[in-house]
Amino acid sequence: MTGMGKGMIYINGRNIGRYWMSYLSPLKRPTQSEYHIPRSYLQPTMNLIVIVEDEKGDPKNIEIVLVDRDTICGFITENHLPSVRLFEGKGGKLVALEKDLKPRVELACPSQKQIVAVEFASFGDPFGACGHFVEGNCTSPVAKQVVEKFCLGKPSCSIPLDTPDLHNKKEACPEMKKTLAIQAKCAFK
Repeated sequence: MTGMGKGMIYINGRNIGRYWMSYLSPLKRPTQSEYHIPRSYLQPTMNLIVIVEDEKGDPKNIEIVLVDRDTICGFITENHLPSVRLFEGKGGKLVALEKDLKPRVELACPSQKQIVAVEFASFGDPFGACGHFVEGNCTSPVAKQVVEKFCLGKPSCSIPLDTPDLHNKKEACPEMKKTLAIQAKCAFK
């Protein structure tokens, strides 16, 4: 949003947030200059971008950069609630669309690609974010092999947290609620 002042951005009628380029950090730079457009907001051919500028702005310096994400990640804990996508409203009540509402990691590659490598998998107490996951003190030694079994060679996969293979009988921290963190690579096969 270089060149703009302060305002809102809409993609195909959906708000992606406020920008405030004129608010500068102590380093005399905007606190944020890049804004993510969720893929689900984009249409295959024509997209409408509406920018509502509150101050003086010059839109000729705005850049739209397309990024092809071949690294996909998932992070979920045993405490996670089921996704809202697994429910629908019927007669004023919420009804589950599936019988199995247990936590699971779901991965999906973009653009006809397949999962070709599992770069990181930890079931225990990993931390970090996509691209920067780190194993914690308690982790299953078979997590990567289990994820590979579920995902390699597929365009998408789902790994339930209650998969028996993930739970090692000699776990270092059996009383702890576990987290599953995965980073995988997508490519054309």
